[in-house]
Amino acid sequence: MGSISGLLSVVGAATLYLYLLSTFLPPGPQHLHRRHAVELNNESAEGDVDVEVVEYRLKFPSDLDELRELAEMLQFYKTEHTGYVVLLFCSAYIYKQSFAIPGSSFLNMLAGALFGPWQGLVLACLLTTTGSTFCYLLSAAFGKSYVTRLFPDKVDMLQNKV
Repeated sequence: MGSISGLLSVVGAATLYLYLLSTFLPPGPQHLHRRHAVELNNESAEGDVDVEVVEYRLKFPSDLDELRELAEMLQFYKTEHTGYVVLLFCSAYIYKQSFAIPGSSFLNMLAGALFGPWQGLVLACLLTTTGSTFCYLLSAAFGKSYVTRLFPDKVDMLQNKV
C-alpha cells in the first residue's frame, strides 16, 4: 500500500528521466525553412525567398503533420544513433502507457515509420504490454486502498459479481 506521495515520486522520477533523455540529445539534423515575402505594392514581383536554418524540436506529436516531422527527424537519428532512438522511443511509449496518457496511436504509426511494419508491430505490442503491466502495478500499489475507501459499496458489488 503506497501513498499519494509515493505515486507522485514515481511519476516525477519517470518524467525527469524522460526529460533528461530528450534534453541531452546527440547533435541533430537541421532543416531549411523557407519564408516567402511578397511585396504587396508590386503584383508582378515573384517574392523574396528567405532561407533560415531551424533545428527540430522533440515533442509528442499531436497531429499528423507533427508526426511526419518527428518521423523525419528520428529517421536521421536512427541512421546515426540507433540505440538512442530505440531507447528514447521505448521510454516515451512505456511512459505514455504506464500513466494512461492518450495518444499511443501516434506512437504506433511512428513505430511503423521508424522500424518498418513488422518490427514496429512487434515493438508496439511488447511496449503496450509492458506499459499496461506497469499501469496495473502502479494502480495496485498506490490506488487500491483509495478506491476501496472511497467506493466501498461499488467494490463490494463488483467482488460479489466476480
